[in-house]
Amino acid sequence: MKKLIFGLSAIFLAACGGNDGKESGNIYQDLTISMDTVMVDAGEDFLYLRENLWLSDISADGRYLFNFNRNDAVLEKIDLDRLVLDKKIKFEKEGPNGIGTFISNFSITSEEQIMIWSYGLSAVFDQGGQLVKNLNLDKITADEIKESDAFLMALYENPNDKNRYVGFYIKWEDRSYFLLDLDIDKETYKKIELPELKNLDDYAVELMYEGQFVGAFGTGTHSLDAGNIIVVSNLVFNEAYIHDFSSGGLMFKSWDGPLIGSKKTYIPPKQVDFQSSQHWEVSKKIDEDINYGKMLWDPKNERYLRFSTMEKFGDDKEENGAFKPIGANVFLSVFDKDFNLVAESLVPNLNKKPLKHFVKDGQIWIFENMDDELAFLKLSVE
Repeated sequence: MKKLIFGLSAIFLAACGGNDGKESGNIYQDLTISMDTVMVDAGEDFLYLRENLWLSDISADGRYLFNFNRNDAVLEKIDLDRLVLDKKIKFEKEGPNGIGTFISNFSITSEEQIMIWSYGLSAVFDQGGQLVKNLNLDKITADEIKESDAFLMALYENPNDKNRYVGFYIKWEDRSYFLLDLDIDKETYKKIELPELKNLDDYAVELMYEGQFVGAFGTGTHSLDAGNIIVVSNLVFNEAYIHDFSSGGLMFKSWDGPLIGSKKTYIPPKQVDFQSSQHWEVSKKIDEDINYGKMLWDPKNERYLRFSTMEKFGDDKEENGAFKPIGANVFLSVFDKDFNLVAESLVPNLNKKPLKHFVKDGQIWIFENMDDELAFLKLSVE
């Protein structure tokens, strides 16, 4: 275990506005961050790190990390307290317990069951890979979603009602975002619009190939289950939607951070040609600008934490033509439980964009691949 402690000059904000983003009463104090590096012992086995824990989730108590290997349909259960591989859970691709050949994502429920979704699939499984409950979301949302014209990005269980779930969707045709509050037992839903996310269109870049649309880049969204609320944020704007499970209410918050501002400054072209090198130039400029990260909930300290990054690039390129990053400015924003911005700082000892990260026991754990071994950089923020 390696440990490093350093002090940072952080900007603390005594008060921060909600929608107007105004701050007052700036106080400069020292913020202490300590960092440990820990390794996971997989024994004689191998852990799936090819996708940098892209499909992974932690248990509600923070003890276990579940990492999905899509190639083999295997879920790795990793004990973060003991830093060992606990077990591997094999799923069937076909049959009554089948999950198909490809899944969109999964999450761990409060009872440590595995909720998996994809096109044509929305179901809950136990840790033996056996089907527990079919949610039938395709049937329930048939009036709202026709076949594959919308994508379910995240699915959360309502902690107050085991028959209710909330899905976070994007509709491809107009790139609109919305939540669906779903009642599985009654087979009904309520649609919750997220109109502010329509502003992402101004920063989206359409990728064209021989005059045909083949994709888009430049924007992105995040969502977080923070117990009794869902937080939806994005890469482009320093803002978030907060949906309350208990009341069903929706709140919108925006901030103007002293170091990371209120939004991106670079507005990219509407379209780029995939066959030229232009899209790599545009992608580089997008990543050099501020990119707001995912909100993290720290239940131990009752606060929200968020990294934001501005990457740095040289002239060297990857084999596919993308510019190789050579570093990054990484910023940490701290919010209280009511989403007031209380501190913001550059973290000088983080010099690259953080990969998969989460909060456990009041610390931020950041995934590191160290010679094909699973490791974490643990940050304590005081």
